[in-house]
Amino acid sequence: MTVSYYVRAFCTHGDPPPLGPVLAYSAERGASLTLDPEISNPDVDDGDWEQVGVVYKENKASILFEVNRDEGDESLMREEIVEFIELLEDVPKGWNRRRVEKHLRKTRFIVSARLPVFDIDDDGYAALGHVLTYLVENNGAMTQADGEGFYEGGKVILVLD
Repeated sequence: MTVSYYVRAFCTHGDPPPLGPVLAYSAERGASLTLDPEISNPDVDDGDWEQVGVVYKENKASILFEVNRDEGDESLMREEIVEFIELLEDVPKGWNRRRVEKHLRKTRFIVSARLPVFDIDDDGYAALGHVLTYLVENNGAMTQADGEGFYEGGKVILVLD
């Protein structure tokens, strides 16, 4: 039984954003998100966070967000990029595959979201959507969902199993 599901935002612009603007963006769209004090307590105005738990609803498990920055050839971010490019080798060549490969190669940082599939509802998916949209609009993100593929906006552009 899968207990977690991952969605990643491959960001090509800027640096990881401070959490304050991300939380404010979500609140403007109707999702009042807070940081889970049991998991994390970073300064919301500082973009130097690494891992945070985000509460979208009382009595629901937090969504865990993690940032992996490009810290050189041995960084976790670079390893993840190499793994995804290798996965693309099994996808037929075409425009969307080239677009995804190019985006991956330009990635500056990755924000991964671990969703607790055992305890998430539509509000949790909506909250995740607001965070991802923020990253798309402000950091040039392309998103990827496990078992689905790569998305541009809300549309799957490249299927990956």
